[in-house]
Amino acid sequence: MGNLRPLLVVGDAVSSGTGLGRITGMIASGIFNELSDKYRMATAGYGGPGSRIFPFPQYTFVVNDKDWVIPQLRQIWEDWSNGERGVVMFVWDPSRLGWFAQPDLLSETLESYPGMRRWLRDAPFEKWLYCPLDAEGPGPNGELTFPVKATLLGFNRIIAYTRWGAKLIEKTIGSEEAEARHLIALPHGIDDDIFFEMPRRASRMAFLTRTGAMPIVQGMKAMPIEDDETLIGIVATNQPRKDWSLALKTCALLSKTRKIRVWAHTDKLEAAWSIPALLLDYELIDKALVSLNHLTDDNMAVAYSACDLTLAPGRGEGFGFPLVESVFCGTPCLHGNYAGGAEVLSQYPDFLVDPVAFQDEGEYLCRRPVFTAEEWAARANDVVDTRVGPIPYYDWINAWEQWKTYLVEAFNHAV
Repeated sequence: MGNLRPLLVVGDAVSSGTGLGRITGMIASGIFNELSDKYRMATAGYGGPGSRIFPFPQYTFVVNDKDWVIPQLRQIWEDWSNGERGVVMFVWDPSRLGWFAQPDLLSETLESYPGMRRWLRDAPFEKWLYCPLDAEGPGPNGELTFPVKATLLGFNRIIAYTRWGAKLIEKTIGSEEAEARHLIALPHGIDDDIFFEMPRRASRMAFLTRTGAMPIVQGMKAMPIEDDETLIGIVATNQPRKDWSLALKTCALLSKTRKIRVWAHTDKLEAAWSIPALLLDYELIDKALVSLNHLTDDNMAVAYSACDLTLAPGRGEGFGFPLVESVFCGTPCLHGNYAGGAEVLSQYPDFLVDPVAFQDEGEYLCRRPVFTAEEWAARANDVVDTRVGPIPYYDWINAWEQWKTYLVEAFNHAV
């Protein structure tokens, strides 16, 4: 083992199929493949069993999503580190990590884990955070709330997804503390060998086979996408932050002047939103195709290439994979002009719709934008017939070079 530093990247499992799991897998693979002379790499993940396609060790854990404490963390670390000092890097929202970063100050979640608190007080590793932030705090200047601020201050190094996120962190903890934590913005990007524009007609012919998308009305047959139809894609999980009502109302408005088909790719039909009810309410039930199954990146690239437009209705994104995937596949993507997603699409300002107001959200104590479907539909009509190109900054080959430079510097300045 010699001078190798044990590094454990913790978050969603690399085999979980989530965006966070995907990010963890990309970073961990880069470290394993190109920095194995400096770091001894493993991951610990939630929500997946592990996979042989990844060449590094993968631990799994079970977590209570009410407090997010990982009871198995010490056991995992001691097994992997073999008594050597190293690094634990989380790829998770800081709102989940007060117990880890500040075991005494934010201690309520550790009442049932006194041994964990004692261990974390003098942790045998540096604490790093790769930090997704999708909204400002509710205060007049947008700073994040006290628990999040305290959590951030408990890390040795902080990496933001976007420059927007890094500025928000600096505004929250102050420039001196940000410098002490080596604050930087590093993108995670996507693979342009997979996500690239394919011929529209061929993609449409393959669309149903590749996606498995079906009408939600029992017995209704999925008809092929015709050349004269405007195919609008919506790729989003069914959670409060993803405004499915906005997206589907926008489609309904567009259907008044266009022959449209809607492709909704999500995880659940009934959760924060009732997607079947919205399709009925907006009279889209006979125009919609829905896919709930996990799709490979290859199949997603075909689906994006088949679309004329995608809608990304998140009311704040830390990054937004569907935004980048869509434009890499040549298809314009409409999104709100707010948070990290707006930065990701800054090369295409016409794709960004300004909020008409802001609204405080209680669950995460943050500020969310408010939009109107009328504004989205008007902008959609402006951009729907255009095709676009990839954004080189978010090509993983380019992004990895930035990560590599940062990780070598961190190795050379270990605490």
